[in-house]
Amino acid sequence: MTSETKDAILKHLCTPFVWRLRMKGVAVGCDCVVTGVPYVRKRKGSQIKVGDSVFLHSIRRFSPLLQHPVALITQLPEACIELHDHCALSGCTIEACSKITIGEYTIVGPGTVIYDAREHEYDPEIGWLGRRQRTGKPITIGKRCYIGMNCTILKGVTIGDDCVISAGTVVSQDVPSGHILHGTRPACEPLPEHLRQG
Repeated sequence: MTSETKDAILKHLCTPFVWRLRMKGVAVGCDCVVTGVPYVRKRKGSQIKVGDSVFLHSIRRFSPLLQHPVALITQLPEACIELHDHCALSGCTIEACSKITIGEYTIVGPGTVIYDAREHEYDPEIGWLGRRQRTGKPITIGKRCYIGMNCTILKGVTIGDDCVISAGTVVSQDVPSGHILHGTRPACEPLPEHLRQG
């Protein structure tokens, strides 16, 4: 069986899952590969945009590391999630109150959480805020990045192009282009020359 035939079969098998996304109000580009059923909770008025040739993997048959499907959640009417062309997500959660952007050819590993607001936010006059009362700060992830499994990317963070975020890392600060960030180190360091894409 040729690779072209395999690609055609895969796209045919993924078509129902792509249509399910579109029925939930997700703008999906061409030639996307969607395995399994992603969890989508889209607030009325918000936007979820999926570019061309994006991979969304939500079944354990694809990888034994997957514990749950890809989750795309917008909490507020002005919230937006943008997945640019050729990026790939496996069993991760993206939850937006403001805007979350993932660049071209970026890979996000299983169990990673990208959330642009604080999970628990307290107001002295109101008390604990509900999900729809929270304010987010945009998260931007550049092109050709690799986000390892079980990472947490917090609100207001910008990750440049060609970065590596090691498994288990909590990202609470900006990461310049071409850097690697380790979970056990407080600061990032330049990516070794032989690992750079550009």
